[in-house]
Amino acid sequence: MTDAVILAAGNGGRLLPRTADTPKPLIEMGGRPIIGHVIDALFASGVRTAAVVIGYRAEQVRAALEVMAPAGMSIDTVYNPEYHAGNARSLWAARHAVDGPFLLAMADHLVEPGLISDVTTNANGHCALAVERAHVTDPRVDEATLARIRNGRVLDLGKRITNWNAIDTGIFWCTSAVFDAVTPDLRDGEAGAVFASLARAGRLDAVDVTGRRWLDVDTPEDLAAAEAWLEAAPGGVR
Repeated sequence: MTDAVILAAGNGGRLLPRTADTPKPLIEMGGRPIIGHVIDALFASGVRTAAVVIGYRAEQVRAALEVMAPAGMSIDTVYNPEYHAGNARSLWAARHAVDGPFLLAMADHLVEPGLISDVTTNANGHCALAVERAHVTDPRVDEATLARIRNGRVLDLGKRITNWNAIDTGIFWCTSAVFDAVTPDLRDGEAGAVFASLARAGRLDAVDVTGRRWLDVDTPEDLAAAEAWLEAAPGGVR
């Protein structure tokens, strides 16, 4: 059984020219590739097996992963040849790599282990999203995926939704229902649209992780913020 799936197939276009030769998951921060910090956080929260979906510069990422797993953790890779179509394709590519519920993480999201533990502890049999409560004045609003949550449920999810009150952290608890939601019309696009469809159908729980630390690394400014975070937490994400 796979405990986690990590989406790592994208080409990191917003970080060009840096990603022209180095896949985004392998950009080093704090002396370790960004995906290494993701793997470390998963391991610290109890994950022992993971499938990493790769695409852009796949062989380069696969070779790096072979020496990246902590002792006692198994990592396999799944190749997504259609990674240009969006990360919903990467999620779909992982459908045969899992056998039961699993954590879904992004290769470019730094998260503290406690955030992941909150999700696994509070998952109750449904697909779930870790969310941070936020306000319209939050400086991340223009970049973040927004969520409307109420009574432990995600009601809507998207970049431009109204009446939102939380932000998507990029950590999900998934059951097989997520693959049923990756319908043909949603496969070429973003995984966020898949989870939005679950939310609008009343099938996506919300796990409030407000106060936990996480960071979506998309831009050079994000890289600088991540470096500062890691410098303040020697030995990895805390």
